[in-house]
Amino acid sequence: MRFTISGLVLFTMFFSTPGFTQVKRWVDKDGVVHLEGTGPQRPKSSDSPQTKRNALRPIERNFANLRLGDDESLFSNAKKGVAIANNGYAGNFYSYPDGLPEGAIKMGVLFSTGRLALITTEYRDVGSAGWDQLVKQSTEKYGPAVGDNRTAVWNDGTTLLSLRHELSGNITITLEDLAAMSKYSEQERAALPKL
Repeated sequence: MRFTISGLVLFTMFFSTPGFTQVKRWVDKDGVVHLEGTGPQRPKSSDSPQTKRNALRPIERNFANLRLGDDESLFSNAKKGVAIANNGYAGNFYSYPDGLPEGAIKMGVLFSTGRLALITTEYRDVGSAGWDQLVKQSTEKYGPAVGDNRTAVWNDGTTLLSLRHELSGNITITLEDLAAMSKYSEQERAALPKL
């Protein structure tokens, strides 16, 4: 359990910003404890962007020579990333220091049960014009986003694309396989102690 918490802390520190350090704890009807991040960048909509399909076309699953669903053994054998945590529940976190896309300052990936489930990349501050241009291009490609002035989310039912304009001015882009992340979240919830 200590290793799981350490892995999650490392992953959170790697990808978090000071504006996203608040955590809400709640217990569902089955007694399962949930920890949910809160902060100004979350969509103000009452509908979760995870469940609401809003993309007009399928979201591209490729990014920086990676593809959601890629096999972890090929990734680790090619020494593309540096392992930063293993939570013991088939979740392996890697930083991706080599071959970063232009303008990226850090990138990380999560493999769940041997398959690439999540890619997250942070880009340096491009100013509000850069943010507006990125949202405009993505909206032209996938349709209107769910979110607020600091967050834009597209969901095609299989893949989730999330853009977040950090308080620092940096932009974080996350590409997520919904089925793999749902299964991973279920494993994490099942492993939490029942209170």
